Order: sequence, then structure tokens, then C-alpha cells
Amino acid sequence: MDAPQVERDIKLQRVSGDLLAQFVDSLPGFLWNCDSSGNKCHARRRVKQKDCARLIALLEPFQEWPQLLDPHLARILPPLTSAFLECLDFPIHRVSSSQQRFLSVAIPLPRAICKLLYTLSKVRGEKVICRFLNNEPKYLEPLLSAFEAWDLPQAGLQTTQLSEGHLVWEERYIMLLWLSHLLLAPFDLASISSEVSSGAIGMSKLGLDLPAGLPSITKRLLPISLGYLVAPGKERESAKVLLVRLTLRRDMRQLGLLHSLIGWALYNLTPHSNKILSMPIYQHVGVLSFLAGVLASTDRETIGEFIIPIFRAVQSVADKGDPIFVEVRSSALARKFMIKIFRLLVTLILKPKPNPQDPISETMSSTILEDVIDQMLIAVADKDTPIRYAASKALSVIAAQLEGDMAAEVVEAVVESLGEDVLWEKDFPELGVEAISRLTGGAHNTALRRNLTATNPLRWHGLTLTLAHLLFRRSPPPNQLPQILNSLILGLGYEQRSATGSSLGTNVRDAACFGIWALSRRYSTKELLEVNTAMIGAGSGRIEHMSVPQLLATELVVSASLDPSGNIRRGSSAALQELIGRHPDTVTEGIKVVQVVDYHAVARRSRAITEVAVGAAELGQVYWHALFSGMLDWRGAGSSDAESRRVSAQGVGRLLTALARVTSIFEATDIMIKKTFKGLAKLRSREVEERHGLLLTLSEIVKTAGRLLRDSTETQQELEAQYATQKGDIFGLWEVFGAISPLSAKDLTSSTLRPELTTESACNLISSLMRQSRSQHDKDQSRTTRYLLQEVPEAFVNECVDIISLAIQRPEENVVLSASLAAKDVFRILDNTKREELLQSWVATLNSDINNALGSTGKSFGHLAAIGAVFPYFSSAPTHQGPQPTKEQSSIIRTLALHASARAQIESRVVAIKSLAAGVLGSKVTTPEIDDTLRSALDDYTVDSRGDVGSWIRMEAIDAVSVGWVSGAFRSGNSTSERLVEDVLISRVARLAAEKLDKVRFKAWKCLRVIQIESKYLLDPPSDFIDASQTSSYQYFKQLLSHLSIPPLRLPTLEGYVTSAGLGSESVLRASRLALADHLESLDVLCSNKDPQSYGLRDICETLLDILKQNITNDRVAISTLEVLAFLIDSRIIQLLQETQFNWRSLLALVQKAHFKTGNVLKLTAAVKVYAGLVEIPLVRRDILTRLISMLMHPFPRVRNQVAEVLYLNAAGNLGAEAVLTFKQTDWSASPRDLKSMVETLKVHIIQSPA
Repeated sequence: MDAPQVERDIKLQRVSGDLLAQFVDSLPGFLWNCDSSGNKCHARRRVKQKDCARLIALLEPFQEWPQLLDPHLARILPPLTSAFLECLDFPIHRVSSSQQRFLSVAIPLPRAICKLLYTLSKVRGEKVICRFLNNEPKYLEPLLSAFEAWDLPQAGLQTTQLSEGHLVWEERYIMLLWLSHLLLAPFDLASISSEVSSGAIGMSKLGLDLPAGLPSITKRLLPISLGYLVAPGKERESAKVLLVRLTLRRDMRQLGLLHSLIGWALYNLTPHSNKILSMPIYQHVGVLSFLAGVLASTDRETIGEFIIPIFRAVQSVADKGDPIFVEVRSSALARKFMIKIFRLLVTLILKPKPNPQDPISETMSSTILEDVIDQMLIAVADKDTPIRYAASKALSVIAAQLEGDMAAEVVEAVVESLGEDVLWEKDFPELGVEAISRLTGGAHNTALRRNLTATNPLRWHGLTLTLAHLLFRRSPPPNQLPQILNSLILGLGYEQRSATGSSLGTNVRDAACFGIWALSRRYSTKELLEVNTAMIGAGSGRIEHMSVPQLLATELVVSASLDPSGNIRRGSSAALQELIGRHPDTVTEGIKVVQVVDYHAVARRSRAITEVAVGAAELGQVYWHALFSGMLDWRGAGSSDAESRRVSAQGVGRLLTALARVTSIFEATDIMIKKTFKGLAKLRSREVEERHGLLLTLSEIVKTAGRLLRDSTETQQELEAQYATQKGDIFGLWEVFGAISPLSAKDLTSSTLRPELTTESACNLISSLMRQSRSQHDKDQSRTTRYLLQEVPEAFVNECVDIISLAIQRPEENVVLSASLAAKDVFRILDNTKREELLQSWVATLNSDINNALGSTGKSFGHLAAIGAVFPYFSSAPTHQGPQPTKEQSSIIRTLALHASARAQIESRVVAIKSLAAGVLGSKVTTPEIDDTLRSALDDYTVDSRGDVGSWIRMEAIDAVSVGWVSGAFRSGNSTSERLVEDVLISRVARLAAEKLDKVRFKAWKCLRVIQIESKYLLDPPSDFIDASQTSSYQYFKQLLSHLSIPPLRLPTLEGYVTSAGLGSESVLRASRLALADHLESLDVLCSNKDPQSYGLRDICETLLDILKQNITNDRVAISTLEVLAFLIDSRIIQLLQETQFNWRSLLALVQKAHFKTGNVLKLTAAVKVYAGLVEIPLVRRDILTRLISMLMHPFPRVRNQVAEVLYLNAAGNLGAEAVLTFKQTDWSASPRDLKSMVETLKVHIIQSPA
């Protein structure tokens, strides 16, 4: 939906200088061999493929903004061309089949240069690059000879294989393009042709009879250009340019080459009995491209005699049903060249006759003109976009050369074509006038409106693009502007959707933007102001009193702010800037509008709707009304994706705020509610997405109006006067689910009607209505006018309860959230009896079949969220130990605790804990059940096929702790709260703040930041880390280690820390280990201070032993602890304890116990790493060696290999030279039975010998 915050074109502009400087600096070393002093000697023969790819990668980004290359082309291209010309003298080195693999590493320099030149031509255009190619005629023949020599296939090698003796397509493309550039030599080719035998050309069998006296260069160029003219690759384009340029040279025309090649082309376009039916399609494409190139590069005098034959031949291909022609027409490329040929033929015959003997009569010219225009009007609806582009351009070019009346007829034909298949229908197809009048306060419009659903979007795109091109060439007279403007405005708002829901109108709107931009440039302000806007039927709101510039500006503001396509929003912004800049002082607040609707500001759709649209609406009522209407149609409330509809609703709320600044709150609300009602009344039951958007919009209007009313500075008398005026209209809201937009049970349950959308929007509206209504439970009854709605009818409350009862059965997250909030707000209105009845029914539903409920896949989510949301309405009994839950609240707590237990599914547990946090802890209530639930959740490490799904539980539990601390539930002074502080808030959260998962770590850190201010355990406030990635840094882990000075937090912090330092991701592993090593190195070995907050290295190591002992069967912690111990031993930190009373044998025993009879390879390898470090400790060396030798018989080969490596490095000195050699040569992956004798030998030499 949104563009990225940092746009690619801006980033490219910033780094373009560095990219190109790097490219230019790399070229000399890439192209030339240099002597010892650094001077260039000669061009390289071969270059590395990866170096070429790197240079290409530096150029590719400039496709976004190719003009950035222009200042640097003079430094880039001359070195490339000079190096290539030096390569023309290189001998051809044939590569054998066995050497083919080396071409993927090193390629010939000419090939690399051609790849770079092609990349430059692709990015900047071949016409720009050709200007930098050397055009000295002396290089024509050497380049041609090199092409002939290099392009010969190698003997015994397939033509598709890569070889130095066979050009790749980039080489052929560039060399043919360069040859065509050299043909611009201003003197005859015969004067620069050497007497080189060209051999038998053999063109007669293709219908080509060469004239006599052709120079040898021509005879050599013809087979090359004709051969590649029919190629399927990119080289066909450069071969066409070469052939056209050769054919149209004056000396070649004098020799008759033009006649021969035109005859050859016409022969190939005419079906003959001796022609092969399955002729490659690219042969016809090549011939058509050649004819188009000739017609584009010549005049009527030169080509006049061939105009009629070419037209008839191409028309036969376009119309006749010959199998060959049908196959040709199946190619979009062929159809594009046919359109181009027709356009060029018409432009030639519309030019004055060069002489009286011209064979084309006026009748024939008129016939060709009419036929071509008919062909173009059909082609603008072609299924392929390039064809529509070509046809629209052709029509505009032809119309620009016609006389005024004839051009107007072409424009009229295009406009009339846009009127085909347009339906007219009533605004309210299913409601009578009386119903409309009652629902919308008497304001209704029985006029018909256009329905474009039956139109062809492809045809509309082509016709709209044609209008844009016609306007760009100023073909339409000013008196036709009303019809054209009507079509352009319709095109700017054109939208259709495919069967899969994708947009089909983006191209049409893009063409309309181009048309308005062209209109702004080509027509004067006076001409636009003279247009009668009453003749324009399309537009947003009343337009008869607007000028054309104001009308177009309004439509462009709507499109630039609301269109779902980023390209259209930017195109509309650019067209708006052109319109206001070309026609100053004709648009309301023109300069400010341009500043607000900025090209870059509209890139993100969410920002365009909520900021740009609101900013434009504040500049004038004309923009406000148009934008509000736009937010209620397909661009806003009817958007194809739900998130856009939600954002559009937010935008409507901000529009209400803007309107309330210039009128009263009640009047603004009344205007917007009436118009939203109209949209809802027009909907059919199947228009679910539109109803979703409009109900969300209505909800936002009510919510914003209530907020404005509460924040209003007006006196109570003023508000009462406004309320009395608008009272009746506002109370029409109670009919929203009845007469206006009826909702049935099917709408809320049938899967074919997407009930998740309807339930979400209906619940949002219910929540907003209930919040803005007076409740009988309100203590302050005097300030009634501060509520938007005074009383809620009982019938409407019952409707809301029914809707909520169905909504809470949905599993979708948005629906669960909306339904729970709606339930909470409805409970505010209900009396106590009804509250208890509803609660009992919901709890009974959850407990009716507990096994089914706990194993549900989402049907209990809404009920769980709802009972937590309504928890505050069953008031707690205050005591000296804080609020105590009532009977109803105790029932809620028990139900939530049960569904948050380990018996339930993960998803249900997440919802239950979230509900527990929002409802129960948010009400300052805490119980032993909550204590147990949170402790269990904070310790949940459930793993299934999806991974560590227990992290979802832990994160919700952390949020619950934060909510409870902020609300004061854990600071009431009772024993339960104190136990939670010590056992849950601090220790467990501190452990989670150091664990290996980034998201969990970040949430736990935020929780610590919340509680650190008043906690007696945390010392200094944590540093500011704004996202999860920053909690993977060295600074973060170093800060966490400060918790080690707090005795109650030392063990839990280290327990979480070892999971990061032991088995975390690469970045987490490095940062945590470095921080740990630096911290431990800064400690004293033994702590001499008796302060409880002081500790030394021995204290930390003993804590690690305690962690290993407590988690000896918990692989998640045990493996991590072993890895950390191995790291500390490998870093020679633990070895500092050798002079202390540290219990090394206890460490050894724990390590042995950890991997005893385990099948976990990770645990075994971690234990071996610890053994490898401890073998240096004399006290346990013999025991460790004994253990390692016994592990040489382990059933896992990976373990045996690791143990053998450790023994070789630490005990090889106890073996003789022969035993060491045998040890090295032993395959420790072999069967343990085969290793038994070697293991016995090692026992004798290593264990029984002195250390």
C-alpha cells in the first residue's frame, strides 16, 4: 500500500557520485595492462567475469534516473571505445571443449566491453551512447573484418555454446550498432572499400536480386544485416538500423539497392506456394521493422513509388486470413510495427506531392487515410499495452497533420467511442424516494449516474491515451474541450476489478493524468476559462460555478491524495503542479495546494490520506467536499484492501476536525453522517467491502465528533442551542443497523459474505456509539450536552448485543479486538442484571465443554477477550490489602487462568493472558491464580513444528507484567504483590531480558524500564534502546551485566544470559560473549568486600555451576551453559581460579552428569569442548583423559572425531612416534568394534603413564 519512507530515486541521487567515481576509477585497471611505473601499455586480452559483473552492477541502479549519467559519459565511454578498437588486432584464440569452463571465470576483453556498452545503452538509450562511438571511416573495414572473424562458430562446437570464437548477443548488438554509426561517412563506400573477395552471397533464393557494381563493403554488410534481421534476440534491432542506413545512403540508392531491398521485403510479405508455412515469426517481424525504419528515415520523393505496394502488402498481413498472416498477427511486436508503418505511410501521403508525376491520387490518399484511422481505432483496444500505446500515438500524429475540421472529426470519433457501453442508473436502485428522504433528512438526488462496469478497460486506456496525445499536439479545437474534459475526468476516476480482485483501471487513470498535464501545457488560460463547465457532467460535486482550472485542480487533489496506486498519486501531483504553474490565479489557494500536495508527500498512501488530504481540505471548502466524497467511494471506503479502508476512515475523522473549525460540531457531524448514510443506503448485500469501509467511516465520524464535543471550549448554552437544532438528524444513527444498512445473521456468519469484515466494522461502530451516549450509571448527569447522543433505545442495545454475541465467535484478531471493545462499551450502558446474564452466558459457553474449548482453533478467542474487557464493570471490594475481586470477577479470573494454562492451545493462551492483562490487572486486581498463571507463562518454552511458540506466551506475559505495574496492581502492599515483585517482576523478567530471542529480549527490556523507577532491586535506569535490533548490541549486554550486583537477580540474569552467549544468533553470540569476557576480566578473582552487592569471578563461576546443576536435564539451558563454560575456559578466564578453592571436581561431575546417556549431539559436543579446556587443570587432568578415551567408543562418529582431535592436541606427548602416526591415520568414523584395539593402546600409553 505504501511506498518506502526513503525513496529509491533520492537515495540514488545521493550515492550516484560515489558509484560513478568508483566505476571511472576501476576502468583503467580493468581495461589496460600497466608497466611498473603505472603507465598504460596495452589492452588486456581477458578480464575476470566477476570484475565485469561488478562494473555492470554499478550502472544498473541508474535505470531509475538515467540522466544522472550524462555528466560522466565523456569520462566513461572514450576509454571503453579506445580499448575495444585496440582489440580489433587481436588474433582469434580457439577454445577447446575442455577449456569451456574457464570462460565462466575469465572472458575476452571485447566481450566485457560490449557488455558494459550494452548496459549503458539500456540505461541511457542507444542514441545517446552512439554519439560517443568513434566515427572515423578508417575503422569501418577493420570492425567489419573483426565481426566476420569473431562470429564464425568454432568447429565441433554447438552454436549455442559459449566460445571466444563465437560472439554473444551483446557483442553482436554493439558491433552492428557501431557499424551502422560508421555508415554515416559522408563519401561513397566504394572509395573506402578494399578489393576483398566477399564470396557467394546467395541472396537470390530469398527473392533478393542485387544490383551490379556494389562495393565489397556493401556485399559483406548485406549478409550480416539480413542474417540478423530475422534473429529473435536484441541484435535484430541493431541489424535493422544497419540495413536501413546502408539502404538509404545516396550512393546505394543510385546503384538501385533501395529498389532491390524493398522488393525483397514485399516478396517476403506476400504468400507464395513455394514459401514454407512454418516460417519463423521473427522473419516477418524483421521485414516489418525494416520497412518501418525505411519509411521513418526517408521522404515522399524517395519512397513515393513504393507507398501503395507497401500499404497493400501490410494491409494484407493485417486483414487476410492466410495461415501465415494469422501467425504473424499473433505477435504483438509484429502488430506494433504494422501500426508504425501505417502511421508513417499516412504522414507521407499527407505531405505535398514532390512532383506532378507522383503516382498517388487524392482518392487513393483518402482511402488509405480512412482505412488507417479505422485500423487505429480498433487497435487502441488491443490486449497488449505496447499496441495501444502505438495506436494512440499514431492517431494523434495523423490528426496533427490533418486540417482543422478533419482533426476535429478524429477527436469526435474518439470521444464517441468512450461513450459506448456506458450505463446510466439511479443512485438508490433498491429504495424508494420516501425512504431516501427519511434516512438522509430530505436531501436526495434522483438524477442518473454513470456506471462504467460494462466498459472495456483496455479500450478506455487506449482511447484516453489517444486523447492525451491529441491534446499534447493541440489537435482538438477549444470548442471540443468540454467533451474531452468530461472524458478525462471520468478516466481519472476510472476503476474496474478483475475476478481475482486486482485493479484494471490504473492504466486509464495514468493516461488521464497525462491528458490533463498536456491540456495544461498546450491551452492558454483564456481558452480554459471560456469553457462552460455546465457542459461537463463528470466531477466531484457541483461544478457549474467552477472554472476549468479549478475543476481540474480539485479532481487532481482527490486523485493525488486518495488513489491506491502510487504512480497515479505522483502523476496527479505532477499534473497539478503543471496546471497551477501554467495558469496562475485561477485556482483557490493554488500555491499552497501545490506545497501541500507535494510529489514526495503523496508517495505513502497512509500519509497522503491522513495528512495530505486533510491539509488540502483545510485550504478550501471546494477541496473538502471533493475529498470527503472521494473517501466514501472506491478510493477510500470502497478500497480493495481492508487496511486502506481503515486508514480512509481515519482520514474522514480528520476531515471532520477540519470542518468543525469553520462551522459548528453538530452541523459538521450532521453533514458527514447524512452523506455516509447515502452511501450505505445504496449498497447491496453482496457489497461487503464497501459496507465495511462505510461502517468504519461512520464509526470514526461519531468518535471524532464526541472527542471534539468533549474538548470544545463553547459554553453549555451554545452547545444546547446547537444540539436542539440538530437533534433529530443525529438520532437517526439508531437506525443504522435497521432501515439504513440492515444486518442479518447471514451477513455475520456466512463465509461467502466475508463476515469478519462486517463484524469488525459493526463492532467498531457500536463501540463509538456507546461511548458517545449517556449512561444511567454516569455520576454527573448535569453535563448531558457533552455527550453527542443522549439516550440509547433499548431496541438498539438489543441489536448490539446480538451482533456482539455473533462477533465474539470469530477467530480473526481484528474482530476479536473490535468485539471485545464493543462488549466493554455496551456493558457501560447495560443495567447490572443484564450484565450478569451476559457474563454468565459467556463463561458458561467457555466452560460448557472444557476439553473442546481448550482445544479450539479460535472460537473461544472472542469470549476470552470479552470477559476480560468487561471485568471492570463488576466493581471490586476495597480492603486494606487493596481491591479484592467480587464473585463475578473471580469467575472471570478462574476462566482466564484455566484457558491460560498449559492444557490449552497456544493461541488460546495468548488471548487469555492478553485479556487477563487488559481487564484484570488493568483494574488493579491480583490473586494467587494470577500469580501462578504469570509465572507459568514467563517460564513457557513450548516448541512445536512452528518453532518456539512459547515465546508468544512469554511476550504476552511480559506485557501483562508491565500493565500490572503501571496500574498499581503489583504495588498494593499485600504479600501476594510482594511475592510477584520478587519472583515474577524482577527475576523472571530480568532472565527474559537476557535470553536469545530478540523480540522477547526487547519486550522484557521495556518492562524493566517501566518498573525501574520505583523498584528497590534495579539500580540505574536502563539506557535507551528504541528497537529490537539494538538489544543485540555489545552496549545492551554490558548494561545487563550490571544486574549481577543484585544477589536476587544474579542467577536468573545469568540463566537468561547463557542462552544468548551459548546458542544465540551470530550477532547476539559475538556481542554477548564479548561483553561477558570484558566484564569478567574486570572483576577480582575473589571478592574481599563483604557488601552483598559485591562479587568476584569465583562467585560468577559458582553461579554458573548452580545454573547447570538446576537445569541438568533441561537441554535448552544446559547446552548453553556448557557452551559458555567452554568459551570462558578457551578465553583462559576460568583458569584464573586455579589458585583459589574453586571446586573443579564439582564442575567435572556436573559436566559428566549433563551428557550421561544422552543422545543430544549438541550437548555431547559442548561437553567435549569443556573437557578440552579442563584438561589443562592438573587436579582433574587424569579423570578427564580417562573420560575422553572412553568416549572414543561412543556410537556417534561426530563425537568420536571431536574427542580424537582433543586427545591428539593434549596427550600426544605421552605417545611414541609410531603411536602418534597410527593415531593420526586412524579413521575415527569407523565402527567402534574396529577401534577397540587402538583405544586400549591409548589407555596404556596415556592414562597409565605419568602426565
